[in-house]
Amino acid sequence: MLLIPRKLLRDMLEHARRCAPREACGVVAGIRRGGRRYVRAVYQCRNVSPMPEVEYTIDPEELVRVISDIEERSLEVLGFYHSHPHGGVVPSGIDRARASWHDASYVIINLRGEAASWVWDEDSGKFRREELSVVEDGSNHRVEEKHKGEGQDERAR
Repeated sequence: MLLIPRKLLRDMLEHARRCAPREACGVVAGIRRGGRRYVRAVYQCRNVSPMPEVEYTIDPEELVRVISDIEERSLEVLGFYHSHPHGGVVPSGIDRARASWHDASYVIINLRGEAASWVWDEDSGKFRREELSVVEDGSNHRVEEKHKGEGQDERAR
C-alpha cells in the first residue's frame, strides 16, 4: 500500500497540468514500514524524452541529484510518477516496456485528477495494482480515502 498526503498528490496533479500536453514526471520518496510505503516527498523532474507527449524520461543528471538529496534526508526512493495527459491511469505499453525498478511504485495520474499506483515485478515482467491511500496532511498517515479498482479511481481534491 502506498500512502500519500493529499497535498503531495495535488502537487503532482498541478505539475501534470502545467506540463500538458507533455507527460509530467518525477520521483516519489519516503519510508517503508510493515509492507506500507509512506510518501514524504515528491520531486518534480524534467521530462527529456524525444516524444514527451507519449512517454517520459527523467533527466539523468537531475535524477542523480534527486537521489542524492533523498539519501541525505534519510529517505529512500519509493518509485516514480508520471502523467497521462490524454488517457487513463493504467500503464501503457511504453510504460511496461520501459519499467526497470523492481518493486518500485509507479504512480500514474491524469488531468481529470485520477490516480493509480502500480508496482513493477521484474520477475514476471508485469505491473500489479497497488492500493493507493490518500491521507490528510499531518494526520500521521491515517487512511482517509482509498484509490483502488480498475476504472474506479478517486479524484485528487
